[in-house]
Amino acid sequence: MKIYWDSSALVEAVLDQTIRQRLADDQSVTRIHALSEVFGTLTGGRLGVKFEANEAAEVMDELAADLEFVELSAKEILTALHDAEKKGVRGGRVHDYLHAVAAKKAKAGLLLTSDKFDFVGLFEKVEVL
Repeated sequence: MKIYWDSSALVEAVLDQTIRQRLADDQSVTRIHALSEVFGTLTGGRLGVKFEANEAAEVMDELAADLEFVELSAKEILTALHDAEKKGVRGGRVHDYLHAVAAKKAKAGLLLTSDKFDFVGLFEKVEVL
């Protein structure tokens, strides 16, 4: 089964070796955009840990080696944005919504995140953990 990793789950994989091993062992998928989100989080210092940019780039190399990437075309994003109101998507929630759309495109059976409530009501048939 494919497992989709949102950015917050990837950050947890950087900080927790058990979660990191799961990323390496599973059929893991995410969007390319997640790499920049994780980089921003690691170098921003909000975690109580602050990575130097070069260190964070090395971490991104390691994560990317264990991930398959699925991308959304401009048309897919625009279609999703036209459906956003029906899903209750506004403001910054659009980022979670596009992760959900990408997970569905990848045919992931599970989406990993640090806050499953970010994904409530965004899609069916994918378990959020």
